[in-house]
Order: sequence, then C-alpha cells, then structure tokens
Amino acid sequence: MRFWVARGGRRLDVAVRRLGERFEVTVDGSAHAVELVPVAAGLASLICQDGRSYSLASQKLAPNRWRISLGDREFEVHLRDPLEREVADRGSIRTGPQELRAPIPGKVVSIAVEPGQEVVAGQPLLILEAMKMENQLCAEGPGTVDAVLVSRGATVEGGQPLMVLR
Repeated sequence: MRFWVARGGRRLDVAVRRLGERFEVTVDGSAHAVELVPVAAGLASLICQDGRSYSLASQKLAPNRWRISLGDREFEVHLRDPLEREVADRGSIRTGPQELRAPIPGKVVSIAVEPGQEVVAGQPLLILEAMKMENQLCAEGPGTVDAVLVSRGATVEGGQPLMVLR
C-alpha cells in the first residue's frame, strides 16, 4: 500500500508491505521492518527489528487525519492517497447527519458539547473510559451538534450511537 503523509508542513512518501507477521515500512526511501502488536483499541506496541519497542497510540481526528503518540513523541498526520495529488479538489464531501458511535464499550466520563453547538474537525466531543483508559472522541469534520444521545456516567456498548452531527 502506498500513500503520502502530510506532517508538520512536510510531505513524506510511505509504502507499507506485509511480510507474514511483520511489516516493511518505507518512509522516504528508508525501509524499516516492524511488528505491530495490538494491545487495545487505538493502542499497540511497535517492535523494531533491532529489538527496540515503542508504545503506539492513535486517535482519529477526521477522515484520514490522526493524532499519533509514538513513545514520548506526539504528532498529527494526514494520510493521503497518491491519486489525491491529481484530484485534490474533486474529493467527495459527506453531507447530512452523521452519528458518532462508541468505538468500544465503556463509560461516558464527560461531554464537551451540547446540542446546537458548532464544532470543527478535531474538536473534542466527549471522553469515554474503557479498560481504565480515557479515550477522547473528536469531531471528524466541521458541523453542528444535532443531538447528544447519552449522559455523563452512562455505560455504552461498542457501536452505540453517542451523538448526531449535521
């Protein structure tokens, strides 16, 4: 799989190839053999061929936009398909109501927005506690909060609708 990453104003060419249980990740021509061991939703351990390992946490901020924590470093990336360079202005735009759903079962710790409030991509909407970790769920794009379907302290199932944005 080939794509490019916009990170901190730089463009990085990235290729990922699966090699059995491992992956070969090539970033701007430099190849790295790594193993990704899932720990929980959004959490993994990244083990390098030379024996070094890093904790890896990811949070989806918007379509193809992620906040990544790798060890003690944190950064935001925008994954881009190589064809996107050719048709950047022709991308489809989602319209209509969109539901924010719980990615995993958990407990609603806090809600940061209310119905009628306008939000921007990456804005925190609520915090869901799961497996003793707090997961901040953010808006994938700009919109208006149409409805908040849960309350603080509610226990939710994975996939359960939490709020509606338009």
